Amino acid sequence: MPNQKDIARALGISQGAVSLALRGESSVSAELRRKVRAMAKKLGYRPNPYVSSLMAQIRVSRKPSEQGAIALIVDRYEEDEWLRHESYSVYYQGLVRRAHELGFQIETFFLQSPGLTAKRIDHILYTRGIRGLILAPPYFGNRRLGMTWQRYACVGTGYAWEQQQFDRVAHDHDQNVFLAVQNLRRLGYGRIGLVLPSFFANGRGTRWLDGFLLCQHRMPASERLPVFVGSPEENSLPGFRRWLGRWKPDLLLTLYGHEQQWLDTLGLSVPHDIGLACLIRPQGRLLAGIDDRYGAIGAATVELTASKIGFNHYGIPAIPRLILIEGRWVSGRSVRKVP
Repeated sequence: MPNQKDIARALGISQGAVSLALRGESSVSAELRRKVRAMAKKLGYRPNPYVSSLMAQIRVSRKPSEQGAIALIVDRYEEDEWLRHESYSVYYQGLVRRAHELGFQIETFFLQSPGLTAKRIDHILYTRGIRGLILAPPYFGNRRLGMTWQRYACVGTGYAWEQQQFDRVAHDHDQNVFLAVQNLRRLGYGRIGLVLPSFFANGRGTRWLDGFLLCQHRMPASERLPVFVGSPEENSLPGFRRWLGRWKPDLLLTLYGHEQQWLDTLGLSVPHDIGLACLIRPQGRLLAGIDDRYGAIGAATVELTASKIGFNHYGIPAIPRLILIEGRWVSGRSVRKVP
């Protein structure tokens, strides 16, 4: 079976250059990479999977000082603004912790910072030799990032990066909704009303609505309530009052539980008059809902990025992968106790 030495001999170059070209390293010209791959195909060269796996393991297990950095791109102005959001703070902590365990440092770039563009970030990463790249939540999908993707082992976080065909790690929204509804029905709640802000109800980077409609399909027709679209931030109380009076849900399933202020305004007691549960349960509050394990998502994103670096998988993948992280149900004082 032909090996890298045979390819090098046929082209009159070093074996080291062949190895770099086959791994897609940018230190080798695109023309030479093309020639090496063409010759490898002509000779019938196939990499030894055991050797490839061993070399990847060696790269990933290097000491922290040898591993370098992974870039984190955030579609926000600055760190304080981003980390004020509890979910993103938990995500970032999980990401940084796992990166440190694997020997990487995280270098964060904020897309909306004055003077910082995707093109500028691309130049900085190239100059500093940073090959790992993580795209953080949130991303509002209103533009494509003009970067030289073939340089990077890139992983996106969440559903909003889907349009750019990256490997991604995300919440399992469908399963989380199913888990919440399953536990709520076990507690005796039948008329469950989903409340979503308009941004998320329009399907921008989420799957909660899809999961809930599937759950409703399995419910008796008398328990299928229309979704209320709105939020306290959108001043939707008048519409919510009408929806509540007409459909009379016995529990609200919301994102963060902010709708409790509506219930307080309307004089409704939780959970005596109506139950309340969250799909993204805030830490430190006594609400029932889903712990979405955002820290585990951050850790899994780093692991996938490190794996791609170790195996020299750079650029947009031919078949993008999506890793889904399931949440867990946490009981709380906002729902009735088990009968």
